[in-house]
Amino acid sequence: MSSSIIHQIDWKQFCQTKITNKTFGFSLVDEIINSDLVHLDWETLGFSFEDLPIRMVKIGRGKIKILLWSQMHGDEPTATAAIFDLINFFTDAIHHQELKNNILTSCTLYFIPVINPDGMEKFTRRNAQQIDINRDFLAQQSPEGKILRTIREKIKPNFAFNLHDQDSLYSIPKSKKTVAISLLAPAFDETLAVNWNREQAIKVIICINEALQKLVPQQVGRFNDEFEPRAFGDNFQKAGAATILIESGSLINDPEKQEIRKLNFYALLSALEVISNQTYQEKDLINYFMIPVQKKELFHVLLKNCSIQNSDKSYKIDIGLNYTDIFDQKTRTLQKHYQVADIGNLSNYNAFETIDATSLILIGEPKFEQIANLELKNTNHQTIIWWKAGIRV
Repeated sequence: MSSSIIHQIDWKQFCQTKITNKTFGFSLVDEIINSDLVHLDWETLGFSFEDLPIRMVKIGRGKIKILLWSQMHGDEPTATAAIFDLINFFTDAIHHQELKNNILTSCTLYFIPVINPDGMEKFTRRNAQQIDINRDFLAQQSPEGKILRTIREKIKPNFAFNLHDQDSLYSIPKSKKTVAISLLAPAFDETLAVNWNREQAIKVIICINEALQKLVPQQVGRFNDEFEPRAFGDNFQKAGAATILIESGSLINDPEKQEIRKLNFYALLSALEVISNQTYQEKDLINYFMIPVQKKELFHVLLKNCSIQNSDKSYKIDIGLNYTDIFDQKTRTLQKHYQVADIGNLSNYNAFETIDATSLILIGEPKFEQIANLELKNTNHQTIIWWKAGIRV
């Protein structure tokens, strides 16, 4: 898909407006399916460990079968929202009819918005059995894993899109910009060989990257290329589906990941367009390997040039702080709990927020990998910023 076409499509026209944050629950998914999208033919594939339905909708009538699933991990909801946006796009009767017709006459799309509804309800990675579904392809002990494996065997998709969220602390090497989206054509064996269907996935990824570079230059990374024999993406690749992993990363000033959601919409739409018209076939594989492999070179907060006075000794350090989100299921809200992630010379790191403490007074002793109990005051002893028992107050 060319950048001009992407820019002609207004995501807001198709955005599912009931989803406004990243902690929406399965009840909202139920509401959207049973009210907004009730006119579609939803198939219940089975039920989660706690008996919540796992549903799929089929759109299109083409020969190329494409399976897209999201939220194997319950705390990774960004692509779920984007799937509903895409469904709105394809079921809209007014806009971009030529593009939609080209895709839906060439392809049949199978959308599974949520694989792990139990984990979604608790906003946790694992399912109700505490199993990581994406490590259950071989053992098949989770009902959710059985459902996903069975539907692949039934459909036998030509392409498979495995949609996740990743750690917010990944960055692009050298620039140290946040990774907005990372991409991978998973390996099917330990040698990381490129067979025919992995080659197809790689070429589509090149097209996705080209489209995203117009929107978030130098903020697309390549996910770690390591074979995981228990994972679904690796095994779907092995089984013959050209499998593409899309990981939703982070952008500064996008805490609810609604901009990342929009990028998912454009990434998937660009992929579906080039698959439908086969233009991805002209791409050179080298362009995939030129996508930079992401690294963890970010902190959530970086305190630079902190002066430490320890009895009769003084020195300067940088302090990197990272938070863990603690979920309150009753309010469906997150509270950030900060820890000291690193201490010393952190000049080669970037951060979502950087504070120069050169002229500030640091109260409290930073301890590596311990809860943050730190306060920064100005020379008038006014508190500038304070972390009390890990909570920013």
